[in-house]
Amino acid sequence: MKRSVVMLALGVVLGGCAESATEPGVELQVIEETDFAASLGIDLSAMTRLESGVYVQDLVVGTGPVAIFGTTVSFNLTGWLSDGTQWTRATENLELGLTPTIAGIEDAVFLMPQGGVRLAVIPPGRAYGSLPRLDASGNVVVPAGSILVFEIELVSVVEGE
Repeated sequence: MKRSVVMLALGVVLGGCAESATEPGVELQVIEETDFAASLGIDLSAMTRLESGVYVQDLVVGTGPVAIFGTTVSFNLTGWLSDGTQWTRATENLELGLTPTIAGIEDAVFLMPQGGVRLAVIPPGRAYGSLPRLDASGNVVVPAGSILVFEIELVSVVEGE
């Protein structure tokens, strides 16, 4: 129990550190004011808005162990910009609260059961903020101030040691 409390506190502290930097003059997209591409199937009224401003919707409810801070999770994700442009498809492995990642992804995965599939809409402040995301060649793949949309499939949840 004591370890769980420490892990939760550490996760909260690290989550706060994961906030994006802010550059002057960059306009951040606002989820509630954005017209999402129809191909994304975003219906904010059918989604749950988390305290962090991230919107989530379970497409498939998992039945396995639940992702909490300190667990090691593996998930498949596909990411799009609000205009429907796909910018990533990857498999991620991380220890929630301890591995650096987009803060909004941790928000979306937290308390998700293994085997679930979740749609997440992440505001710029829980993503890359006013900084662009560049690929290995230096090309912009996520413009500064962008909302990110992810479909996340939680493949495994393993309790930390």
